[in-house]
Amino acid sequence: MNSMRVSSSAQASSIAQASSSAQSTLDSQTSLSSESPFDSQTSSGSKVSTDVQPSIWLVQGDIDKAWINNHLGQNACLQVPQQLGDELQAELLDLSMMLVVASKDFSKDMARQQSLHHGIDINPVLASRCWRDFGLIAFDMDSTLITIECIDEMAAAAGCGAEVAAITEAAMRGEISDYDESLRQRVLLLKGQSQHLLDRLITEKLVLNPGVERFARHARTQGLKLIVLSGGFHPIIDAVANMIQADAYRANQLGHDQGRLDGRLVGPIVNAQAKASYLMDFARQWGLNPKQTIAIGDGANDLAMMAMAGLSASWRAKPLVARQADLAFVGQGLDAMLEHFQESRSPALSRALDLVLKTHASA
Repeated sequence: MNSMRVSSSAQASSIAQASSSAQSTLDSQTSLSSESPFDSQTSSGSKVSTDVQPSIWLVQGDIDKAWINNHLGQNACLQVPQQLGDELQAELLDLSMMLVVASKDFSKDMARQQSLHHGIDINPVLASRCWRDFGLIAFDMDSTLITIECIDEMAAAAGCGAEVAAITEAAMRGEISDYDESLRQRVLLLKGQSQHLLDRLITEKLVLNPGVERFARHARTQGLKLIVLSGGFHPIIDAVANMIQADAYRANQLGHDQGRLDGRLVGPIVNAQAKASYLMDFARQWGLNPKQTIAIGDGANDLAMMAMAGLSASWRAKPLVARQADLAFVGQGLDAMLEHFQESRSPALSRALDLVLKTHASA
C-alpha cells in the first residue's frame, strides 16, 4: 500500500474533487446514526442547536489515493465535508487521518469490510466523548496487549504447537461451544513440561503490541483504573500487568508437581463469563457503573465483557469481534484510539469536528 501513497497536498486535491456533494449529504441527515449521540456541544465547548450529531466517521491509517478515488465522491457512501478546506484536509492527512460524513446507507459492517481489505481504521467518532466519563479499562492480554498467544508459544516449545494452535484459533473465532473443555484439552498437552517454560516465555517472547504503552500511560494520567482479564496464565499476566502498571488482573493458574506442569488447571477458569463478572466486580469496587467502563479485546472470549462495557474496542480482532465492537482497529496501533476522546484528540481533528458540527447546527 505504501507504494500507492501520495503527498498530503495531492491527496487533498483528490478529496476536493470527490467531495462536491458532501454538504448536501450533511444537510439532509435528519435521522442520524444511533452510534453517534451528541450532547449539544462541540469539542471547543460552543453550543449547537441539536441534541445529536451527524454520522461522522474517522478514517485512520495509510490512506492512499486509490481508496480515496474508490470510496469517496458524489455516488459514494462516504464524503469529505467541503467546509474543511484543502489546508485542514492536508493537515489531517499528515496525521494519517481523514474525517468523513456517511450516508444513511453506510453501516458498521461496511466499515469493517473496508478496514480489513485496505488495512485502515474506519470508526464512528463521537465529538463529545471524554476520558472523564470513564473510570476503568479492562484489557484482554494475549494478542491484545501482547503480540503472542501464550499457550500457543508454550505448546510450540513442547512440540505440540500445531494441535494447540488449531484449537486456540477455533476458540477465538467462536467455533467451540465449550471453551472450558477446549482449554483443559490444550493444557493437558503441556503435561510434563518444566515450569521454567513460563519463565523463558516471559524473558524471550513478551512484547507489548504497538501503541499499548502510550495508550495505557495516557489512560493512567486521566485517572482511569487499568485491569487485565485473561484466559491465559500466571505468572505471565503478572509480568504484563507490571508492564502497563495495571491496578488489578485475573488469569488461570496452571497446576504443577515437582517443578513440572501436571496438565491441570487449578481453581476457577477465566472464561468469557468470568471476564464479564470481574469487570462488573471491579467497577463496583471503585464506585463505577457499567457505562463508565471500557473493554478491549480480540477474541470471542472477550465478547461478554465488551457487551457489558459502556465502550468496547477491538485490536486486530477476529471478524466476529470487530463487527460487534464500537471501535475496531486493524491498521494503527492501539493508541489510535486516543483520537476518540476530547482530551487526547489532535487539535486539527478537533477543529475539523467543530466545523462540521457548527455547519450541521446552522443548516
